[in-house]
Amino acid sequence: MIESKSSFDGTSNLDKYNDIEKWHLNVLLFERPETLPPGYSLAFEYVFLHDNEVVGMVNIRPDAMNHPYLKRFGGHIGYSVRPSRRMTGIGTLMLKYVLEVCKNEFHMEKVMITCLEDNEGSRRIIMNNGGVFENKILYPPEDKMIERYWITL
Repeated sequence: MIESKSSFDGTSNLDKYNDIEKWHLNVLLFERPETLPPGYSLAFEYVFLHDNEVVGMVNIRPDAMNHPYLKRFGGHIGYSVRPSRRMTGIGTLMLKYVLEVCKNEFHMEKVMITCLEDNEGSRRIIMNNGGVFENKILYPPEDKMIERYWITL
């Protein structure tokens, strides 16, 4: 991800850590209301492996619609696919799996997912999983448009 200058969406800020154990301990803080840092939303991280290689990561945020930033820009799910595994169907399968988790473990009825307007791969992942386009909004930090989609579970 670093070598290809890719974003680390859905990785719980993995790019900010030099120590994977510290990252994992931080991830665990977000899974329980009593350890959740102020101003954040509950979040659950999933790491997808194939042949002992990380092929992608997904972050589920069940309470996203109660958080001002996530409600507008981030949605319920964020994800990244390893650059060498893009365009192989891995992203579509990862999202399909976590949509089942959202439905069966978090009892969600629908989820909102966003992507940058110029991210064709992410748009395809969302559309392949039943995404219905809602609208586009400006994402000021990057001065780019974000597309917002809903998926009914």
